[in-house]
Amino acid sequence: MTAHRGVSAVEAVDRVAAAVLAHPAVAGLHGGTFGDITTYLPGRRVAGVRFADADAAVAVGVVLRLGDPLPEVVDQLRGRVVAELGEIPVDVEICGVVAPGEDGAGEGVPGPGGA
Repeated sequence: MTAHRGVSAVEAVDRVAAAVLAHPAVAGLHGGTFGDITTYLPGRRVAGVRFADADAAVAVGVVLRLGDPLPEVVDQLRGRVVAELGEIPVDVEICGVVAPGEDGAGEGVPGPGGA
């Protein structure tokens, strides 16, 4: 894993996770059905964000709260990742949905240091 635009890979993963989790429609991050949306860092893993290198797409797995139209939320999440890392391809995978007010913690990992 290499840095992207002067940001270390560790910092990039943490920034993406924080930006995505800050969106009001995001109930939590999710590593995907087989855990393939995960970045392994020294001493920890970040489920819900896969960041391989500066040239590859960033993949984000999320559990969303129902409410806003899902395509709009996906576009907004892509915009948040681009705002953190610059122009880079972003793949957003909706791994689950919960009712408004639910936290989604049972569906995936609620934050960057999770499981």
